[in-house]
Amino acid sequence: MNRLTIFVALLLLAGTAQNATAQNRKKSQKAKETSLSEEKLEQMIAATQKIVFIDSIVIDKDSFLTQYFLSDDAGRISKYDDFFKTSDQANAYVYMNGLEDKCYFSREATNGTLSLYTSDKFDGQWANPTALEGFGSDSTYKSMNYPFMMADGTTFYFAATGSESIGGYDIFVTRYDSESGTFLKPENVGMPFNSTANDYMFVIDEFNDIGWFATDRNQPGDKVCVYAFIPSDTRQLYSPDEVSEERIRSLARLDRIADTWGDKSELAQARQRIEKMKRDVSRHSTANSFAFVINDRTTYTSLADFKTPTGKEKFKRLNTLNENRTTLGKTLEKARNYYSTANSGERAALKAEILQSEQQIESLNKQIRELEKDIRNAENSAK
Repeated sequence: MNRLTIFVALLLLAGTAQNATAQNRKKSQKAKETSLSEEKLEQMIAATQKIVFIDSIVIDKDSFLTQYFLSDDAGRISKYDDFFKTSDQANAYVYMNGLEDKCYFSREATNGTLSLYTSDKFDGQWANPTALEGFGSDSTYKSMNYPFMMADGTTFYFAATGSESIGGYDIFVTRYDSESGTFLKPENVGMPFNSTANDYMFVIDEFNDIGWFATDRNQPGDKVCVYAFIPSDTRQLYSPDEVSEERIRSLARLDRIADTWGDKSELAQARQRIEKMKRDVSRHSTANSFAFVINDRTTYTSLADFKTPTGKEKFKRLNTLNENRTTLGKTLEKARNYYSTANSGERAALKAEILQSEQQIESLNKQIRELEKDIRNAENSAK
């Protein structure tokens, strides 16, 4: 064996030894990360919160927002494409506050990750978006989505993937520091809200004391489960002296929401609030379902379509006038139907009532036509 052959053999042996050392180091690092992850999971299970879950429903993933029944004061959550009238952000979501002058939203970059932004409305137009700042290390979260700001304008919830998540998406909470204009380091909200699956869209309507979140744990790929719960002002945990470890694990997984029920009167009241919220949302949706022609090319179908505060406010006034006209028309129809069977004395009174109603309807028709014209002028001038 010549010197060159011996030299090459030694290099190969050295390389093999280095590869083996590197592989052992990787295995050791991976085992360490797995151990840390398992340790974090066990800590979260032990710190499972006491939360009363009112109801749960399994629904198509694309339709899960239909199971959130927020009041107007609490704001509105939407898909990005629906809110901004686009078609290139299928995985992004928007929260708009109750005053409808500020929104928070996610937006997907070319690499597929999502980041969070905010925008304010001025003169009926959304300003250029500003990226939310803070949240600690930039490398902590790989993707941030599903924003929700409480009515205090400070407490902010979102879902994210990354090193602080125990599954895919986990739910986090942070607070806005108005002095620095940034958000503080977020905290994982823990179990039972988070799991080793995807958990997201954590929303609280503090005006009705109801909360929701969605998860795909134990669900097929096209389904999610939306849970409704009673928010707690303080973080209460299950005591290991009173609840077995096995039971705590079950509560952390949300195996049975009935296991979270304590005070039945509290549960019944919460269910009544949810039913009322559902009715309110249904009435609101019906009232806001319309087709208002602005010009030959544009028809509005949502209040979010309006470009000017003047047009929007006058449209609300227009709805009120239309409702008044409908009510008055029904009264007039009843009076006319009764007139044919009424006696002479009743007819005299009905005649005066019918005449007055007809005059009121004629006046309403005139006001409605003028308002419609004003709305179109205002909106067309904004283009």
